[in-house]
Amino acid sequence: MYALPGIGPRRNRNIRSLILRLVNMAETLEKKHERIMLRFDRAYSPQQEVREKCIEATRFARVPGGQWEGATAAGTKLDEQFEKYPKFEINKVATELNRIIAEYRNNRITVKFRPGDREASEELANKLNGLFRADYEETDGGEACDNAFDDAATGGFGCFRLTSMLVNEFDPMDDRQRIAIEPIYDPSRSVWFDPDAKKYDKSDALWAFCMYSLSPEKYETEYGKKPPASLDVTSMTSWEYDWFDADVIYIAKYYEVRKESVDVISYRHPITGEIATYDSDQVEDIEDELAIAGFHEVARRSVKRRRVYVSVVDGDGFLEKPRRIPGEHIPLIPVYGKRWFIDDIERVEGHIAKAMDPQRLYNLQVSMLADTAAQDPGQIPIVGMEQIRGLEKHWEARNKKRPAFLPLREVRDKSGNIIAGATPAGYTQPAVMNQALAALLQQTSADIQEVTGGSQAMQQMPSNIAQETVNNLMNRADMASFIYLDNMAKSLKRAGEVWLSMAREVYGSEREVRIVNEDGSDDIAVMSAQVVDRQTGAVVALNDLSVGRYDVTVDVGPSYTARRDATVSVLTNVLSSMLPTDPMRPAIQGIILDNIDGEGLDDFKEYNRNQLLISGIAKPRNEKEQQIVQQAQMAAQSQPNPEMVLAQAQMVAAQAEAQKATNETAQTQIKAFTAQQDAMESQANTVYKLAQARNIDDKAVMEAIRLLKDVAESQQQQFQSPPQSPADLMPS
Repeated sequence: MYALPGIGPRRNRNIRSLILRLVNMAETLEKKHERIMLRFDRAYSPQQEVREKCIEATRFARVPGGQWEGATAAGTKLDEQFEKYPKFEINKVATELNRIIAEYRNNRITVKFRPGDREASEELANKLNGLFRADYEETDGGEACDNAFDDAATGGFGCFRLTSMLVNEFDPMDDRQRIAIEPIYDPSRSVWFDPDAKKYDKSDALWAFCMYSLSPEKYETEYGKKPPASLDVTSMTSWEYDWFDADVIYIAKYYEVRKESVDVISYRHPITGEIATYDSDQVEDIEDELAIAGFHEVARRSVKRRRVYVSVVDGDGFLEKPRRIPGEHIPLIPVYGKRWFIDDIERVEGHIAKAMDPQRLYNLQVSMLADTAAQDPGQIPIVGMEQIRGLEKHWEARNKKRPAFLPLREVRDKSGNIIAGATPAGYTQPAVMNQALAALLQQTSADIQEVTGGSQAMQQMPSNIAQETVNNLMNRADMASFIYLDNMAKSLKRAGEVWLSMAREVYGSEREVRIVNEDGSDDIAVMSAQVVDRQTGAVVALNDLSVGRYDVTVDVGPSYTARRDATVSVLTNVLSSMLPTDPMRPAIQGIILDNIDGEGLDDFKEYNRNQLLISGIAKPRNEKEQQIVQQAQMAAQSQPNPEMVLAQAQMVAAQAEAQKATNETAQTQIKAFTAQQDAMESQANTVYKLAQARNIDDKAVMEAIRLLKDVAESQQQQFQSPPQSPADLMPS
């Protein structure tokens, strides 16, 4: 078997082995495909009726004529009994539905990341917030979330997805990727989850499908083979869903979570004690760099990791084989209107599901009244056939042409005698308006408002109503939309978790990424560091996101613009109540200017922002503003401190006072010395005169002169001793 002529036995054995492997591989793919098809049947069968109700509700609210389709909750079809009536639609459910959707769009739900442990970084969490906003804005994030919320509020089920895409798909050398948020249209027909998943966000689902429909021409162009519908399929399949049709072919992206064993290796630096942990596939790229840096392996263990694989299948086989995608979660984000599990089946509905029967009844009543009113309300004359013979055209067009008179013949016998004058035999009675039907119409309208949560008081609110009453009515109306906003918040929280798991891999390379601040301004940030493999030259990312745990939260509230306007309004009122000399007044004025918008204010707002930064009222948001603050601090340090200047001035004044006191003391000593010198001179003259007068001997005179000299020298030494400096006079 499988032996080829002209080839040796050894090569024949190798060829046979290769052929057997290919056959086994084909059988394995066939079995995998069959398992996938059976899984789809498991997901589709219990949800088929529920999803048909979602589609019916969506058509009921959005498609003209949809309110006359389908059947009532009890199964009664309107087309069977009211085929001859005019079918009017007075859509009273759309107003409240649009209010709920507008409430969501006016109060956007934002995803926020925050550090979950000590190893996480507050700075990196802020970068994650800005990067998520950038991905949301630059891809179809707004449209995806709006579309999913509309589907959930209307029919009961919506969905959007996250995927990775190339930043520049036209540049073959640019392999940078980013995370895109994409809408999924008509999710009630296309998205199917593992039926064993019970959580709202389907985080416990192990597989899921996202279906698409293609025309045969598009299918052949896309995948280069004949459509399965045109194949001669003679074998019976073991699955129920019909993937083929003459006009359309269904394909699906099949997401599967696999738990794979991964070796985790820990390295330690002997000097710093730093611990670095990597998966085995990461270590293969940077093992030599770790060795050069001095890291040594200290532990190795095997752990289970979630890996997500996606493949493209149709009813015939694999169109694209399974490939791994970034992240560890299925990137399909469900959004529900209202959700329950009953009889082990997930059941969902939107806002108008309970209002469909009252709306149908209202349309029917309006149509019946319109049909009655459309009849000629006047009395119709009753005449004999001979009276209008040959005059039928005048009577047929009476409602269109409305002539001033209608001709009528006299009835004569064979002799020409008049047996009936040209007068009608009688008149029909006009249709009487059914009072019960009119009352029922009013009651039905009230029922629709009660079921949908609409309020006539809200729609006809007078302008002079008290503010407290307005707030109470608004809060009551908000309760009708709260469940939908709360469910959307759960879905966006799940989207943040999926995005974060993908970002750990997608944004792992060292590159500048655009982030968007909360006020809409842009910045450039670097998310991680990198190592270059010395052997291959390849850049291997050491992602900072892999360090630490980050929690995902959501914030439900008004948009940034609405909150900023509210801040300006509140601070303006506060400013009007402040005194002109209040030290907080300039700060409040600066904050108000920072939060207003207007044409030609950009330069002025930049100047005002710089003043807020320099004064410490506002914190820097980027590197440029950080540099402004640092320059202001350096300039402040180079200038003398006013308190030090005052202290130095006071010290100089004290030194001057001390010097003045020293000078005054010296003058006093000089005056005292001069007086002593004069006194000594006077004494010497006295001694001399006495000596002359009394003939005192020379020895006694010399002793007296020596004594005076000693006293004079002693006083001279005291005067010439250096005085204390002002610094010595100051207390220590």
